[in-house]
Amino acid sequence: QALQTRILQANSTSSAAGLILASLGLLAAGSAITRFFAPMILIDLGVGAALSLLPFGLLSWKSSKRVNAFNAALPECIDMLARALRAGHSVVGAVEMLAENAREPAASEFGEVFHQLNLGLPMRNALLQLLDRVPSADLRVLVTATMVQKDTGGNLVEILERTVFVIRERLRIQGEIRVETAQGRLTGWILTALPVVMMVLLNLVNPGYSSILFHDPLGRKLVYTSLGMLAMGGFVIRK
Repeated sequence: QALQTRILQANSTSSAAGLILASLGLLAAGSAITRFFAPMILIDLGVGAALSLLPFGLLSWKSSKRVNAFNAALPECIDMLARALRAGHSVVGAVEMLAENAREPAASEFGEVFHQLNLGLPMRNALLQLLDRVPSADLRVLVTATMVQKDTGGNLVEILERTVFVIRERLRIQGEIRVETAQGRLTGWILTALPVVMMVLLNLVNPGYSSILFHDPLGRKLVYTSLGMLAMGGFVIRK
């Protein structure tokens, strides 16, 4: 069920069964190929497990990309919604305007909300289902503000204007954080990948250069120790 939810969030045409079969196939293929070059059971299984995560990683990347695109269009959508309500449109009519004029993927998502409202689904349920399809923190702010206004009353236009200000400030701060931490994040990736990449390149230039590491008992212990230290170093840099 969690996998099907992630597929829905990524707007993917894949099925849960297809993803699981692809993952198992990559696990077997990766372990078998690595076994040929490095006959060490833990490394073979580790490489196979890493490859088996590729379908889920791709699905997660699609979902994140879609959520980011939705977040980029959300402030404009809230502005449009506030202007429509100020002009005298109903909430359903304002949502219809979003479905027709907003950028994708916001247009299709609000179009689904409009379709559900036309079928008689309560506004609260339609917004909660929208939040299930688009797991966005910014959208959660909008949905929470709208539902609180429905329960307690108040000027919805003013609430929307305050909400869009909060969302724009969040986006600005997140952008500043990404800029400030870019060098540290890039350094972490380089330092973690450099030993592995260098070993591969050395063995391409001089085949068999590292064979003693994979066949000698002490060499295997050194490989496992090095991989553990790499993982620890990457974790510390990430933190």
